[in-house]
Amino acid sequence: MNDWDRNYRETPNVFGADPAPILDRHVDLVEVGPLILDVGCGQGRNSIYLARRGHEVHALDPSTVAVEQTRAVAGTEDLRISTQAGVLEDVHRPAAGFGAIMVFGLIPILTRAEIDDMVASIERLIAPGGLLFITAFTTDDPKYKGSGQSAEYRHGTRTYLEPGELRSLFSGWKIIEYWEGLGPEHRHGGGPVERHGLAEAVFRRN
Repeated sequence: MNDWDRNYRETPNVFGADPAPILDRHVDLVEVGPLILDVGCGQGRNSIYLARRGHEVHALDPSTVAVEQTRAVAGTEDLRISTQAGVLEDVHRPAAGFGAIMVFGLIPILTRAEIDDMVASIERLIAPGGLLFITAFTTDDPKYKGSGQSAEYRHGTRTYLEPGELRSLFSGWKIIEYWEGLGPEHRHGGGPVERHGLAEAVFRRN
């Protein structure tokens, strides 16, 4: 069992039970009907939130435990959530593309090359006019040490984006919301209090 599987199995709501605030603020922009993709769904908080509002969601995570937990809630509540254990490159594009894609918490655990691949995959998968909800850690993070990675991060790579870099990754897209700064203090399960330099955005594909 890897670290993520262990965390999800041992700790309910590792990332909280509520949806990402930026999703909650703009949920009324998400059209009901087109399929939504939740990349790195974790225990399903964002997928479940949208499905409870009548959306159909495809929830993706490399952790089989995360996928099982998301599927269990969907089954109990009869929610329209399909699940897939895998990575973004494994996802097949629906005929019309995904109406919205959510990428919360993924960029910090990707390498720079993987981030480039992620951007290309999103552009391949999303429908024209589709919404992208996405977050990243920035070099304003208290744990940033100037090298782009933190040796304190036990899961491996931690990548921090430069100011404005998240925006530049999607430079041809319309900006619905873009914010950078210090995020709120929080903890994951029984872990220590953390606070991150954060960039978060809602983009619309032209």
